[in-house]
Amino acid sequence: MDDELGRNLRKALGSLNPIIEEVQGSLLYVSRSYWPRIDDQARTSIFNHAINDFSSLIDQLQEGDGRNCARTSRSLYEHLVNYCWVTAHEEAKERYIAHASVTLELLAKMRRGAMLLSSVQRKRELHRLNKIERSNRSKLAATYKQYGKSFARDWAAVSLRERAELCGFGSSYDTYKLLSQVTHGSFGGTLGTRREGQGLPIHRVGPSLELAVLAYPEGLSFFRDLCRRIEIIDGVDACELVDAINLLIQAWPIYKGACEWLDKQLWPNSPPPRPTSILALYPGGGARWFLWEPAFSVVTQAPPPQDARVFEDGARKHLGVNIPDYFKTDLDGKPVTVAVHGVPLTVSSKSKWYPAESILQETDPA
Repeated sequence: MDDELGRNLRKALGSLNPIIEEVQGSLLYVSRSYWPRIDDQARTSIFNHAINDFSSLIDQLQEGDGRNCARTSRSLYEHLVNYCWVTAHEEAKERYIAHASVTLELLAKMRRGAMLLSSVQRKRELHRLNKIERSNRSKLAATYKQYGKSFARDWAAVSLRERAELCGFGSSYDTYKLLSQVTHGSFGGTLGTRREGQGLPIHRVGPSLELAVLAYPEGLSFFRDLCRRIEIIDGVDACELVDAINLLIQAWPIYKGACEWLDKQLWPNSPPPRPTSILALYPGGGARWFLWEPAFSVVTQAPPPQDARVFEDGARKHLGVNIPDYFKTDLDGKPVTVAVHGVPLTVSSKSKWYPAESILQETDPA
């Protein structure tokens, strides 16, 4: 998020700081109590996922980073369901751990970065990856023999939805589906960064505060419910952490109000003006094409489009007089310019941009 926007949001959320500090302090206590006493690779690995994602979620919420808030909250739902599932089913626990061989197989195929290294470093990296592949080969074969090739797609033999319902969390599955739209690139995943204005789409590059508001109570609740389970299942004292998270959940109206206030400052009332192709006509009969960015009041020269001569002749005809007659008036040395709508011009990232007033008489997009 932009520094100024970030400062404004953190200032608006100042009243939440004591609660967040209490949550973080309790989280440290729980984490240091949990791992030394639990001898279960599946459960401890899932809790590792969860506690790291929860810590990330707290940071993302404070930054208003809604897209990542959505991704993290959906992951916390999976961690909650997975934890309860492997606790209740011994085979599920074994499958979860066995999936490590699939991870190693995928890791051994990660070669893109190696190709960017120097020859010596590349040889060393490829040797490391090949060694991982060789040492994992027999274990992977045994895993596929036991569980089948479909095991590579998912460690669990039961869908997440079925597992969630059996574990008592089926009511949150639709929330999970909504939050997943960001990860899957679905149309709904643009919530908070795209909206209609005057019949045109407005695309915003930056934080989705709307998604942050939605993800806030969901992600916090998923992790809180997991902490309740480790109290019941593992006997870890998470009472203070659960209470602190509940206080943070109850503060959602404060968070919602702050984000909505800031969001109003970010969205324009109407779509920003689009880049416009400009045809510049000169006294000697020559013509040049420019791309005008009215939002930034700059122009850059561009290669002529196809059928440029047709457009140029049409512009001269539209003006209704000889171009040289225009230059009998005082144009401050500027060409006669005509906006040509619907004709795209191609410019590169290396194009040089100049103030629009260097060729235009009037640069007000309105």
